[in-house]
Amino acid sequence: MTRLALVASLGLASLAGCHASGKASLPEAGTAARAVRVAKPTTRLETGLARATGPVRAREEAVLASKVTGQVKRVRVSVGDRVKAGQPLVELDGAMAAISVENGRAAVRLADANLAGAELELKRAKMLAAEGAIAQAMLDRAQTGRDLAAAQLDQARAGLHMAEQQLSDTVLTAPFDGVITGRFKNPGDFVSAMPLTSLVAVSGVDHLEARLAVPEGVEPFVQVGQPVVAITSPGGLKVTGKVRVKNAAVDAASRTVEVLVDLEPPAGATVRPGTIVNVDFGGFGDKDGLYLPATAVRGDAKGASVLVVADGKAALRAIQFTQVNPGVVAVRGGLDASSAVILDPGGLAVGDAVVPLAD
Repeated sequence: MTRLALVASLGLASLAGCHASGKASLPEAGTAARAVRVAKPTTRLETGLARATGPVRAREEAVLASKVTGQVKRVRVSVGDRVKAGQPLVELDGAMAAISVENGRAAVRLADANLAGAELELKRAKMLAAEGAIAQAMLDRAQTGRDLAAAQLDQARAGLHMAEQQLSDTVLTAPFDGVITGRFKNPGDFVSAMPLTSLVAVSGVDHLEARLAVPEGVEPFVQVGQPVVAITSPGGLKVTGKVRVKNAAVDAASRTVEVLVDLEPPAGATVRPGTIVNVDFGGFGDKDGLYLPATAVRGDAKGASVLVVADGKAALRAIQFTQVNPGVVAVRGGLDASSAVILDPGGLAVGDAVVPLAD
């Protein structure tokens, strides 16, 4: 078998030639034969073809909004500031909330005193009832008064808790360690809880991931836990990573699978969210299959097909395929590795006489 190589622009390597004899068979006399380039499908994908591109993003990102309606009193941070989890970022005017807390505390004290009085009355009523000095109805009223006072104390405590929570909500704190990436309001601005008013944005830049839309044909090369190397573009910085998530579903519109890769930038290097990275998931010999240049595939309403050389003529083979990248397809059915595929069929018709040529 002779071995033929596809052109570098097609991105395939070492495809085998078509005829075992090593000599092109000539068509019958009197027929006009067309010279065509042919090659067998490669059974393994070359390094760099199982590649996906996507943006870097922080694993934790948040846009903090006001939970209460009021006026901004103080913004403690600016864009670019590093913050720690729990650090105060924005303060709203909490004067009214503080007054509500005081009212709540007073209501709790009042309800507590009422409960103490009701319990004392119930105790006396029980003693008198035991001596037969009062009717059962009076004892029942004393018991009901005590239960009502206890419920009022619970209600006052709930009101105090709500007031304290509203006072706490006047201060926005960082939900995690990160960097301030957006500041949307200034002291004196009025904000509302409905609709929500965004105040600051926080991004956890110390924990980065790459979100990749992996072509369906490349998906078999990707495994959860697989170590990879991401290269930033532009810049060419190499960043090690590991596949954390591979979506189980294929996007119907783009025919891609979402893959998330945790990144570990090298010491002293900075990789910012939004940077584009290229991730190579495969290499020559890593995965068996059948791969062809996209130029060899023809499609119409009936489906996809390729032309192969059979007995000196062009023969049609219907195939099923998935796109690996703009220049390569993965054949999923309808073709075997021994087929001599015509690489540039152009206007060639089924049954036309052909002379296979090696590149």
